[in-house]
Amino acid sequence: MHPLVFVGILFGPLVLVVSYLFTAATGPSVPPWADPVGEAIRFYGTVLAVIVGPAALHMDRIRLARESNWIPSPLYYLIGIPFLSLPISFIYLVRRLTGA
Repeated sequence: MHPLVFVGILFGPLVLVVSYLFTAATGPSVPPWADPVGEAIRFYGTVLAVIVGPAALHMDRIRLARESNWIPSPLYYLIGIPFLSLPISFIYLVRRLTGA
């Protein structure tokens, strides 16, 4: 699998989750730099998820078409939609690993 797929799909949402956890704590024990750092991490994660993720999916689809006899349908791009990503990615990976 193309390395950008991992960056855009796995790392982007992971950065979003970490940033929300980082900035969710409230109270006097939160350092003053926590909020700006959390916002910067959230912005970076959003950029990765929104821009790099779809580009990585498209590059992975093109690479797969070049290296095998199977070209994923355009429905493959639905992986980027929440709640559809799990079943579609499971079907896609099974088909990709079995070479069907």
